[in-house]
Amino acid sequence: MLLVFASHTTSTLIGHESPIAAWMGRAGVQAFFVHTSLVLMASMERDNAPERTGWIKRFYVRRALRIYPLSIAVVIVVLLLRVPPISTFGHTPTFSIGDIAANFALVQNLANRPNILGVLWTLPLELQMYVVLPLCYLIARRPSFGGMALLLLAGCAVADIATRFVDDIPGIWRLQVLKFVPCFLSGVLAFWLLRLKKRPGFPSWIWIPIIAIDLAIAYFPATISPDSWMVRAAFCGALGVAIPLVANLGASRLTHVANVIAKYSYGIYLIHRIALWFGFVVLQDHSPLVRVTGIAASLTIGCYLAYRFIERPGIELGRSLFHVRAKLETEPAAP
Repeated sequence: MLLVFASHTTSTLIGHESPIAAWMGRAGVQAFFVHTSLVLMASMERDNAPERTGWIKRFYVRRALRIYPLSIAVVIVVLLLRVPPISTFGHTPTFSIGDIAANFALVQNLANRPNILGVLWTLPLELQMYVVLPLCYLIARRPSFGGMALLLLAGCAVADIATRFVDDIPGIWRLQVLKFVPCFLSGVLAFWLLRLKKRPGFPSWIWIPIIAIDLAIAYFPATISPDSWMVRAAFCGALGVAIPLVANLGASRLTHVANVIAKYSYGIYLIHRIALWFGFVVLQDHSPLVRVTGIAASLTIGCYLAYRFIERPGIELGRSLFHVRAKLETEPAAP
């Protein structure tokens, strides 16, 4: 999420998307796909799946209540304020009822409709991956190397077919999620490795250089072939393998800040484009200090209100529907 925010802020400042900014944004999204699948695997395990009946229904209903309320609210705000979909200074197009309905339902890629807000392109992919995530969980909870290897090979094969034969198989271009399957499966791999109960071999501080090295190594291949599933698989696979090898950080100010960012990450992801537009367009005649303050204030207030009045009620409704009494855990909903 922070990489995506940095990418869009940099692009707004310089007036165009540089190769580095583009890679930061793509890497942030792909790393999130690894993280979200890992966290959701753990969530299903905490739900005592599959022993506890109704676990698949609970999974889908709670995820829908986690994602849809805020995404719909943000689409409405963007339409009312006429925020440009991608470029902060770009033209705001007129959207049809079908475009709005597709964005509400988060099926833009399936319906071949434009994204009313640029960052919304990732949410349909996440929702569509949920179709097979419970099956991935059933495979990953077993210690069998063969099962996990077959799952990873199948994911790579699907991504290869979706990329290689996009012009030959009718309608496959709508299933963009297939190109990102290796990213999600890297999180499943991390979950499988963690369940082997191997003791982490590296201290927590080494996680930062691991991420930096992975970003640097993948930069040039990702710039040359931005749509390559193999680059995505290599980048995300490295993260998936590294996660179980590094110890968790202990309680500290850093982890407290990280937890706060994670709590509001969905709001930050969806609202930061609006905040940048407010600072760079609405406040364009003011001083840089006023503009930066406007961005920070609108993002902070927007995220707080979004969580307090939209996200958390949706989360709590999902918990109350299924009588969940455990401590509320922060589950990701977007990069």
